[in-house]
Amino acid sequence: MNVVADRIARRAAALMASGQEVDIHRAIRIAAETMGFLRDAPLPSESLVRRHLQGMAQEAMGKEGYDELVDETLGLAAEVMEMLERAFGGTTLLAGRGARGQFDGGAELHIRLYARAELAAIAQLLVDAGFEEPTFETVTTTHGRADRVRTTIDGVAVMVLRCLPEWWSDRVHDLVTGKVTAVQTLEQLRKR
Repeated sequence: MNVVADRIARRAAALMASGQEVDIHRAIRIAAETMGFLRDAPLPSESLVRRHLQGMAQEAMGKEGYDELVDETLGLAAEVMEMLERAFGGTTLLAGRGARGQFDGGAELHIRLYARAELAAIAQLLVDAGFEEPTFETVTTTHGRADRVRTTIDGVAVMVLRCLPEWWSDRVHDLVTGKVTAVQTLEQLRKR
């Protein structure tokens, strides 16, 4: 392991843990600059920074407290997914880091809704359930453009990507990069 990259990763994680910075790439850049490493320093990976964040969170909360936070966040994901499936008759999927139970550096739930639902109806359902006023985004995916609703509740960011039902066959891939990603169905979350 590169000692310089590890020092930068620890500093970037501390910036994020303290709330001074929310973007991981910006935290890495600021950490490198404030430590006197400009352009020639080996910068750490996102995963190294996140490992330090996880360690800091476990140290602050204890292992049991951290595990409880992960379980609560996955429970929220299951609630949102169940609500979406019931309302729109589609299928949902939790994708990415959240599906692995990794919430260091900020809890984010990336939920895919495979249904032909109106975006405004998805947003209204979330607002009626107590979520913050959402914003709308368009994402370029491997299947074309898709709309996403972004909102938060209790400090957890929730993104619902509306996917066409025929995209389900490609569910194990990241819809932006095309790489294999972690996914969990509602049934899998319930069993957890």
